[in-house]
Parts: sequence; C-alpha cells; structure tokens
Amino acid sequence: MNKISKKIAFFIVFLTLLIITGVFIKMTVDTKPPVNTSFPVPGSQVGGLYIQFKDGISESEVKTILQNSNMTVDYRMEYDTNSTDEIYYIMVDKNKITDVRDELGKENNWTKSVPAIKKGNYYIITVYEQATYDKNFLEVLDKYDLQLKRFVWCEIRFYKGSKNWWIPEKEAIKIKNELEQNENICTVMLSYLYP
Repeated sequence: MNKISKKIAFFIVFLTLLIITGVFIKMTVDTKPPVNTSFPVPGSQVGGLYIQFKDGISESEVKTILQNSNMTVDYRMEYDTNSTDEIYYIMVDKNKITDVRDELGKENNWTKSVPAIKKGNYYIITVYEQATYDKNFLEVLDKYDLQLKRFVWCEIRFYKGSKNWWIPEKEAIKIKNELEQNENICTVMLSYLYP
C-alpha cells in the first residue's frame, strides 16, 4: 500500500469509530425516561398522615384538632387505627430521662433504640408490647412512678372529590410541624405515595 492509501484507510477507520461512538452516546442519552411534569417525583407525594395521639383522646377531640389546623386539602380520618408495634408509651420528666433510659436499657434494652419525643418538660418514650410483660421493666416503672399509657393512632387520607389525592411533601411537612405543636399529639408521620 502506498502512503496515500494508508492515510485514506486510517481516515475511514477513524470516521467509523467516531460514528459508532456518536451513535452509542446518543442511544445512552435517549434511553433516559422522559420527565413527567404533570405529577411530582415519586417519594415527594404525600397521600396522608399517621398521627400518634396521647392516651385518652376522644374521636371528637381529634376532629376538633384537625379542623383547627391548616389542612389545605380535603381528608378522611380513621380513629384509633393502630396496626404497628408502637402501642404503649411512658412520659418521663426531663430531669429523669437519662436515669430512666439507662435503667430500662440494663436488662433487655427496652427503650434505648427508640428516640424520645420531647414535649414541654417531659419526654415520651415508645414502649413495645413485649416489655409490658417483663417484671424488671414493670419494677422500673414503679420505682420512677411512671404510668404505661396507650397511643391513639389516627390515619388521615387526602382526597379530592371521590378520589384519593396527594399534597407536595413541603406542604405536608408544614402541616406535620403545626400539628406536632399540639400538646395532645406525640408525633406525625407522612404517608408517601409511590407509583
């Protein structure tokens, strides 16, 4: 082969590789799914709330609290729907929280892994049902004069017309923060929608 033929062959191979690379890059870019702008990103859609109320709150009291909040969409409420392991709790004075948690954690670590919820001058600690049958656990409650109480769970589902609906996560967090200011509410959890 002469010099010109080698240059032409090299040029053709170079162009072929360049075209193949270009096609590969275009295919990679084109395989991304289109962005759906009519519906928020999965995980940012909140379809409802799970609210943990203190023991003894009535359904009518729950309705009043919800009516006085800044709910921005219609909702349905189911009263006392607990289907979790979080059934019971104790309320501990802020000055005794460390001692109580340390003592409860000695035997079976009944509360160490559960975050305490600060409410005013006391903390709320979730207690799992197994602990309520344990003699050592009950002795600690007696020692610190603590009462075992039961959460009242309520489920809120957003709807529009007759259809389930959702609100943006940012809006749901505002509602959550407002509700958690209420003395009768222990905590509020967001219920996300996933397609």
